[in-house]
Amino acid sequence: MSAAASAVAAGSAAGAVQEVGLFLEGLRCAGCSGRIEKALREAAGVREATVNFTTHRARVVLDADAGGEAALVALVRGLGYDATPYDLERLDRPAERQARDALVRLLVAAFLAGNVMLISVALYLGTDGGLDDATRRGLRWLAVALSVPAATWCALPFWRGALSGLRRRELTLDVPVVLGVSTALVASVVGTVAETRHVFADSASMIVFLILLGRTLERSARARATGAVERLVALAPEHAVRRRGDGTCERVPVSELRVGDVVVVAPGERIPADGRIVAGESEIDEALVTGESVPVVRGVGARVVGATRSVFGEIEIEVRAPAGAGTLARIAALLERAQTERPHVQRLADRVSTVFAPTVLVAAAGTALGWTLAGASAVDVALTAAAVLIVACPCALGLATPAAVMAAIGRAARLGVLFRSGEALERCAGAAQLLLDKTGTLTVGRPRVTELVAAPGVEGKTLLATALAAEGASTHPVAQAIRVRAAEEGALPLPEPAVRRARPGRGVVAGDGPETLLVGSKKLLADHGVAVSGIVAERAAAAARRGDGLAFVARAGRCLGAIAFVDPLRDDAAPAVARLARLGVGTTLVSGDHLRAVLRASGAAGIERCAADVSPEGKVETVRAARAAAREGQRVVFAGDGLNDAAALAAADVGIAFAEGSDVTLHAADVVVTAPRLGALPDAVELARSAGRRIRENLGLALLYNAVAVPLAAAGVLRPLGAAIAMSLSSLVVTGNAIRLLRWRPRR
Repeated sequence: MSAAASAVAAGSAAGAVQEVGLFLEGLRCAGCSGRIEKALREAAGVREATVNFTTHRARVVLDADAGGEAALVALVRGLGYDATPYDLERLDRPAERQARDALVRLLVAAFLAGNVMLISVALYLGTDGGLDDATRRGLRWLAVALSVPAATWCALPFWRGALSGLRRRELTLDVPVVLGVSTALVASVVGTVAETRHVFADSASMIVFLILLGRTLERSARARATGAVERLVALAPEHAVRRRGDGTCERVPVSELRVGDVVVVAPGERIPADGRIVAGESEIDEALVTGESVPVVRGVGARVVGATRSVFGEIEIEVRAPAGAGTLARIAALLERAQTERPHVQRLADRVSTVFAPTVLVAAAGTALGWTLAGASAVDVALTAAAVLIVACPCALGLATPAAVMAAIGRAARLGVLFRSGEALERCAGAAQLLLDKTGTLTVGRPRVTELVAAPGVEGKTLLATALAAEGASTHPVAQAIRVRAAEEGALPLPEPAVRRARPGRGVVAGDGPETLLVGSKKLLADHGVAVSGIVAERAAAAARRGDGLAFVARAGRCLGAIAFVDPLRDDAAPAVARLARLGVGTTLVSGDHLRAVLRASGAAGIERCAADVSPEGKVETVRAARAAAREGQRVVFAGDGLNDAAALAAADVGIAFAEGSDVTLHAADVVVTAPRLGALPDAVELARSAGRRIRENLGLALLYNAVAVPLAAAGVLRPLGAAIAMSLSSLVVTGNAIRLLRWRPRR
């Protein structure tokens, strides 16, 4: 599925817009991403542009006639970086090429630095007469000669970045690194020519090796934090077994599947595309979309999601969506967008990083001047200034927030919680009040029959058979519940009437004349002159007092009885509400259902506050009132089914939609829950707060590193070699602290 450029409709007068994704190469710091983002935003026709340093990806929204991805690629390349269209099916290729190039340079730098270090050790041990003068001079010049390719070809990415920035009259963070390496190399040459006692040739080569090593390890750790999209795409099978019209099968690429094709999935294989089971039954491993490891049984008529796995039985599936437009593709696109958009705290850190290079140069120049005035030798001045240039690189500051955000978003996706952006993650951490819809959110959204209230002389099977005949092939939830109960009871439907008319809000009228069938409310029966009395009326009233819904059934002017049904709570509803309370999040049930049903659901779930008969507009007003009453920093969350609750989702600080991955819900909410469990709500809040703690820890570590390391380097305590080690370790510590979120587990 290509995500490089997807056209989307725009409701503004400006017309249609398109969304373009780019994979960026050559980014070495947050300042690089800031420069590209600024240039993209200032380009003609661009409405929105976001660049993420951690993922090296850009997302640009621009007018449909603004030139598209080709113009944006040319713009980025004009800045001295490289860019390729972002494609979910080929997203790893630019990264792999960049990783291979970095690995080759690292290995060469390791070879050179290792040999220079051996020579330096030999020179050190031979200082007291173990080596004659000619041999000592030869070894020194050999060490310098080996340091030159390390400081030039191995450090070429730094040189390119620095020169590219200078051509644009900008000071990138590559400038201090290049100045530090070149200063160390010059100091090595000067020390060798002057035949000073100490060896300096190892400084330049080891500095380059350590910086490359740190960035390679950092890239590997960063890939763990941002690999959610890649892991999702890798799950998709490449081929499928398609059944031909004559009953034979053929093996075809998944990209060739079309809506209506029937594919055969053997036990243990992954389902190639979204669809519906038309033959067979199997246990399906749906951990991809639900986060639950226990397989669930799916039979004929059940919906299945592409890339989930059939565990035991062989099944046949009718394709309902091609691979490029299915649930997996939509989730991957959502995660990609979430990883690109940044929270406010990251934007602040990025702005600090962009002004850091000039500050570093001023600090190095001040250090050099101070040591010169103190009477230090030229070599000592150069090495001290080089140490300041190297140690002050704010890579750790630039990584502090995005690494934690990416790790949290990736971990949440594995739990069935999809954050649309880092900002949504940030807001979710401040959740203090949750407004919860009932049907499809607190409940499973699929009613089940709880009681058959049959009139005297009428069997339960007859009641169900009559209801089945009236409902026909209706997809209404009540009709589906009746169909399930009829199958359990072995009830067969009566011959279906030729005419069927729906009465919105009341029920169904099937057939004409004396044999007319009615299924619906008591009001529907009254409209047709059918009375409900006796034991049916009494038992139906008792069911209504419990909060059950009722569907009355009549035939030929006589009430045959009523079918009581209830939409059951999600299995983990009560534990989830209790967890939210322990997290300090108050829960209020806000539903359009009648009072008894709402009271029954809220009581069973342990929710103390509830409101019934609330219209969609009323839900919006409830959200606004809650936000007005909230204290500063507190966030109001609304969780609903994502369709009729769309306005309330948009009005809340954080909108959470429970859905099966439809396009509507993926765009209506800040967070989409694909897991069929209410426990995903406290998971989202708790994980968001854990991510916030990691971000604060990382920012503290980064600032502490600079506060300690820069003065030590300026004082001469940290030499260039130690500065390179400290800089690499700071980035690794911050990234390592962030990826701890990948092992996060909710507290039950």
